[in-house]
Amino acid sequence: MQLSEYQNRFKDLMLDHPDVLDAPPEDLAAFCKSGDIALPTRLKVYRNNIVGSLTDMLKATFPITQALVGEKFFETMARSFILQNPPAKGVLSHYGEGMDEFIASYTPAKPLPYLTDIAAYEISKNHSYHAADDAPLTAAQLAVIPPEELQDMQITLRAHVFLIHSKYPLTSIEEFCMENDADKALDLDQGGEHLMVFRRNLDVEVAVIGQGEFEFLQQISNGASLGEAMEQVLSEFADFNIQDVLQKHLVLETFRAL
Repeated sequence: MQLSEYQNRFKDLMLDHPDVLDAPPEDLAAFCKSGDIALPTRLKVYRNNIVGSLTDMLKATFPITQALVGEKFFETMARSFILQNPPAKGVLSHYGEGMDEFIASYTPAKPLPYLTDIAAYEISKNHSYHAADDAPLTAAQLAVIPPEELQDMQITLRAHVFLIHSKYPLTSIEEFCMENDADKALDLDQGGEHLMVFRRNLDVEVAVIGQGEFEFLQQISNGASLGEAMEQVLSEFADFNIQDVLQKHLVLETFRAL
């Protein structure tokens, strides 16, 4: 058996149903030494270490989700996620991608319909933190662009900028979880939010933005030119002020350098 084949089969064995370890395949068992401890027991310890380590990583990425459901519930859910979605890469900084979709289909989580959006929010924060560095667009760079060319100009969001829209008050839910105040009630009927997740000075920040501003940034993210984005937003939000929005995001360094 080639080493690569053994590694792949051993990985599959570790993430299979625990009962399979009671009688591991003979050709795989031949590569393992049981010593004083029976091989099934050794393999189960190894498996528990793998799943436990990945669970700890998910806890670090999804602290709000865990606070909402409790540690035991989260551990059970995380283990189900891990078995269905084992790591596909050696670098685990982004592990947990797809947790929001998993939660949407996870039956025990159905009573908490906002949990899917919370997980997506936390995924965006994790991606923002680990995003590549890139240079920001500056007012000086814009100033040298001829006015007649601005309409057709395409700018892009920086790698660490993510846009999140939810019908639930995600930042209020986060604040509620972080405060851990048993006497405080959470109002889920206060309305949804449009959010921009971004990184500044190595810290991930979240800005609540207006719907028109969100739509403008979404259009830019989708590849629209400045003129196309403005036309689309103004057709829905007549009072949209492009100059104020551009100035705000030049200060926040939202756009990537030309």
